[in-house]
Parts: sequence; structure tokens; C-alpha cells
Amino acid sequence: MYSNERGSRFSIIDLIVRIIFFLLFVFVLYWLFSNKMPNLTPFYSDVFRDNLEHMQKAGKSYFTDKLLPDEEGEEAKITLAEMFEKKLVLPFVDKNGNSCNQYESYVSVTKREDYYELKTNLVCNDESDYLIEIIGCYTYCEDDKCEKTCEPEKIVEYQYKKAATKTKTTYSCSKGYTRKGKYCYKTTLTDKISAEKTIVTSKTDVIAAKLITSDPVKTKLDVIKTKNDDKTNKVYLNPVVEEVYIPGEKYDCSTTSTERVCTTTIDTREYKCNCTSTVGSSGKTITTCNTCTESVPVETCHNETSTNHKTCEKPGTYVKEYSCPSNATGSSGSKENLKCWYTETVSGGYTYKCPNEATTFTGSKGTLECFKTTPGTSKYVCEDKTYTLVGSECRKTITGSFTELQCPSGYKLNGKVCEKYETTKVKAKSKKTKYTTYSYKWSEKTSLSGWTKTNKTRIKEGEIVCK
Repeated sequence: MYSNERGSRFSIIDLIVRIIFFLLFVFVLYWLFSNKMPNLTPFYSDVFRDNLEHMQKAGKSYFTDKLLPDEEGEEAKITLAEMFEKKLVLPFVDKNGNSCNQYESYVSVTKREDYYELKTNLVCNDESDYLIEIIGCYTYCEDDKCEKTCEPEKIVEYQYKKAATKTKTTYSCSKGYTRKGKYCYKTTLTDKISAEKTIVTSKTDVIAAKLITSDPVKTKLDVIKTKNDDKTNKVYLNPVVEEVYIPGEKYDCSTTSTERVCTTTIDTREYKCNCTSTVGSSGKTITTCNTCTESVPVETCHNETSTNHKTCEKPGTYVKEYSCPSNATGSSGSKENLKCWYTETVSGGYTYKCPNEATTFTGSKGTLECFKTTPGTSKYVCEDKTYTLVGSECRKTITGSFTELQCPSGYKLNGKVCEKYETTKVKAKSKKTKYTTYSYKWSEKTSLSGWTKTNKTRIKEGEIVCK
């Protein structure tokens, strides 16, 4: 019994010593790592700088000559959201893994007196900065005053190929068969009979009738001359036309615009920290932790709509006003249909006209001549009196026998013979064969996994480089 108690006391002391050594080990690790942890600030700065340089490079390639402002002081801008939409840059995040502000971040070009100013502005929650680049050459020069020599970069591309095995199915037919698609056909003559048939009946013989015509006769008639009474005549005048300007009506031409507004708030989140482990009396390890908090920025965006109130006026129009001259004594209608006139007495004179039977005339008044034209005649006759005239044809019924070619249903006429055929349909013989095809692509890389390089190369032009 004494020995058992002594052994139990030594095991408890050994456990306490182990716990002390464990806590001492944890303290040493914490001290080492808290003093030896690398400084990640330069890395975070590199992330922001790389994002800023990517935006600057993409914006510079976007603003071609046609998109540059023309007037001094004028600015052209593209936001980061528009650059994402146009696939000029791929979406990126800041050092905390959050998206940068897509509407406050932008690339702009401002026209100065002798150059263009390219500004790249990047806003990422708690960090923001911008770059200014003076552009005076490249494709932006308006004359030959640039002192630099600019030319596109020469990039070598290599051709690669990759083999692929495919299967092709071919079809064939036995001798005497004709293939159509996946089937074979053979036509066999099964019967042959005469196509000549003798028929006793009556038929009508038709020949063209002869047309007999006579020319038309033209006769001159006496003109009927009649004395007219004097009468009052209207003399029409041209209306007076004036153009009058009528101002256009006013209307509301207000415009609305939508702006993307983003705000960043700080969200407090809990996490476990300062954890310690102890061994209980049962031998199990018990871990206890404190609850710590951290601040996490959260960006919230919404659209704000504003209205620019404005009143516009439609263009005025010129309208025509019509009136009669001062010497007019009468009028009718209005506007473009206005008619103006004055009256005068005119001698009746003589009226000349043709008789009712006249068909044509020439001249007028005293030179009038009237004519009556009797039309010519035309009729059909049969020269062979055994035929009967029917319209423009001469017909005669002839009774007798005659021979014609006819085939029963299912037969085909071949000369003077009727032939019957039978078609046999069978599946075509199929054969599958394998063949190799090649896919080709070009790449700037000197090797591609899974691809074999051919001996072909080509040169393509890259970005403009000035020296």
C-alpha cells in the first residue's frame, strides 16, 4: 500500500512538469513570431501600385486619336466600371480582398496647350492615389514636331500543332446496286408488253380558217357654224403670296441623369483569439479562448437620379398668306385654292362643231375639218367546203381506226414497249476507319504543354515603342 501511494505521487509531479514545459514552449513561440513576423506593408503597396499601373496602361491604349478631347481644357474620362464592361482590365481587389470603388476610380485625358495630360485615379476603401503622365508623342502627335521615333514592337509567334484521332464511317454496296445514303437499291425488269393499241373511233380534223379583210373608208363632212350671243367673261388674276413667320411653341426638355454613389462602413466581427490548452484531472486537454473583434470595411452602393429642368422652343415656321390684287372684283376659295378675277364683256362670235356622225376632226374654229371613217371588215372562211367554220377554225369529223401507244398502271413506256420494274432495297455495308487530324494555333511562348512546335513562325506588331 505504501508503494502504491508513492507511485501515484510521482505521476502527478511529472504531469505538472510537462504542463510547465508546454506553457513555456508556447510563450517562446509567441515571442519569436510576434518579433520576427515579416513586414507585409511593402507587399500591400505593390498590390495597389500594380492595380494603378494596369489601369494606366489600359486607359492609355483606350484613348485613341478619335476619343481625345479637341478643345484646350476639355477632359475625356472612362470609369473603372466602364473599363470592366469593355474588358479593358479584369476585376481586381485591394489588399483586404475587397473590390475597389468602380465609379470614383477613373482614367482621364485633359487637353493642354501643347500636350495631353493622362490622369489615373484609383480609390480602394481606405487607400487612394493617382498618377499623372504627360503625353506628347506616340499616336497623339498632331504634326511632325515629335523628336522621338515611334514604331510598333515586333513580337515573334510560334506555330504549334496537336494530333487528334477521329473515326469515319464509309458505306458500300454489292455489284449491281446503287447506294443512296445508308441503303443500296437495285432495279430489275420483271415484265415487258407491247404499247401499241388500235382504236376504232371518230375524230375531228381541225385546220386554220382563212381571214379576208377590207380597208376602212374615210369621208369628209360639212362643219356646223353657229352665231353665239355676247357674254360676260371672267379674267382670272394670280393671287398675291406673302410669307409670314410664326414662332414655335415651347415645351419641357428637362433631362435626368443617374450617378452611382458608394459609401464604406465599418462592420465589427467576432473571432476566437488567445487560446490556451490545459490538461484536466481526467487526462483530457481542455482549450479555452477569448472573443476578439475586428473591423471590416463594407462598401454599399446605390443609384441617385437628378433632374436638370429646362424649357426648349421648337423651331418657328414660315406660312404663306394669300390675297387678291387691288384690281380684282371677285374671289373664291382660300389659301392655295384662292381664285381672283375681274369681269369683261366678250363678243359671242361663232361656234364651229362637227356633225354627230363624225368620228375624227382636225383644226379648230374656222380651220375645223370633220371626217367620218367607216371601219374595214374582216371575216373567216373555209376554202375546203367539206369543213365547217367554227370561230377561226375549220373542222370536219372523220370516222376510222388509228393506233396510239398506251401502258397499264405500273408500267413505263419505252419506245413502243411497256416495261415493268421492281426495286430492291437493302442496308449498305458499313466500315469504320480511324484517321488523324491536326489542330493548329499560334503562341508567343516557346513551348506549350500537349502541343508540338512546327517550324513555322510569324511576326506580329505589338504596342508602339518610342526611342
